[in-house]
Amino acid sequence: MAETMFRELADNAPVMIWRSGPDKLCDWFNKPWLDFVGRAMDQELGYGWADGVHPDDFDRCVAIYTSAFDAREKFSMEYRLKRHDGVYRWLLDNGAPFYRDGEFAGYFGSCVDVTEQRQVNERLKSALEQHDALLREVYHRVKNNLQQVEGLFAIEAATLTDPAARASLTALSGRVRAMGLVHNMLLKSQDLARISTRDFLRTLCDGVALSHSVEKRGVAIEVDADDTPVDIERAVIKGLIVNELVVNAVKHGFPDGRTGRISVLYRCKGAQPALIEVSDNGVGFADNRVSGLPPGHIGLRLVRGLASQLGGSLEMSGQPGATFRIRMDAGGAA
Repeated sequence: MAETMFRELADNAPVMIWRSGPDKLCDWFNKPWLDFVGRAMDQELGYGWADGVHPDDFDRCVAIYTSAFDAREKFSMEYRLKRHDGVYRWLLDNGAPFYRDGEFAGYFGSCVDVTEQRQVNERLKSALEQHDALLREVYHRVKNNLQQVEGLFAIEAATLTDPAARASLTALSGRVRAMGLVHNMLLKSQDLARISTRDFLRTLCDGVALSHSVEKRGVAIEVDADDTPVDIERAVIKGLIVNELVVNAVKHGFPDGRTGRISVLYRCKGAQPALIEVSDNGVGFADNRVSGLPPGHIGLRLVRGLASQLGGSLEMSGQPGATFRIRMDAGGAA
């Protein structure tokens, strides 16, 4: 009676079921399996079932089965099995050991056809790859356009005789460079939505150092930043802030051949407010003036505005050296 009920249950189950003995040889298959392969029971017994496995999957399939069997462990694998009409279909095969009276007795396994699911996944993967390719192309074009704008500013600045006008265009060129750097790093990143803050700030400061010849002036720029991923919008804002403050320190903190150090600190961990801090050991400032510039200077107005977009505000101290600090709320950190 129990055997009859088991056969009735197994043969009407909506999955393909197999069983093997302790010798690894299969000794039973349910009706859905036999209907699927279109073969008789005696053709499938032992390793007969493996005749239908796709040649490209055969070695992997047998290796997973035998290694799990020897270790008495569960296994799950996908492989292609030839259907009765000659078409190979992808199956998800889950197997597990079973015991009788405490003794290992073999394995039971069940298979379901996952061909359609794999096809959907492949189409989704293809669509995502196309999306990524289009996004990379957009980033590439934006980066190239920003480089052209930066170049135009540099060319125009070289033709100006007014020092103030030339300095303004040079500053604009640096800001465009900082924005372009974000898109350049996104092109190289596996994640097209976020980049590493540490790598970004280091690359940004290397660019400032090169464009302002800080090594020749005996000024070092150091970056100590958490390796926190940041999205493109906030990366641009943070990049512009750091670019503005570092360039300001380079230009105004070390007059008359003075040497020194500029430090960039970025912290963003847990629930604590994120922090951007740019400090130097230069001449500093006093009397409500920042490195010789009034607080209303366009660079500082820009930094204040950008800081507010991150939910923060600009704090300044000028003795000794100069320190600019922005604490951001949780929403502006990531």
